[in-house]
Amino acid sequence: MWFKTRVGMYSVTAPLEIRVASYPKAKKPYYLVFARSLNDAEVDYKGVFGKLNASGRVAHLARFELLESSEAGIAQCMTLVENAIASDARICDLSAVGHPAAWAE
Repeated sequence: MWFKTRVGMYSVTAPLEIRVASYPKAKKPYYLVFARSLNDAEVDYKGVFGKLNASGRVAHLARFELLESSEAGIAQCMTLVENAIASDARICDLSAVGHPAAWAE
């Protein structure tokens, strides 16, 4: 499935999962809605070169400022994704979702 976001287009292959994470310790704290293909390999390495734990490639779909009022926007974003999957849409348009200021670093 293709996702159109404020910052570009991303393709995520099915099966996929959509998650929400919060980053309260970031320079500008934010919530992140992201997609991850379940076909991507997870890496859990521990050896002579140190430790590495990676969950595969993720696509950032929407960012929201870390505010209580953001919960409604996140719910709207998840509803758009759900409707796109249910209708077998080719592109899920999330370009108007989230806070533009939350993308700035």
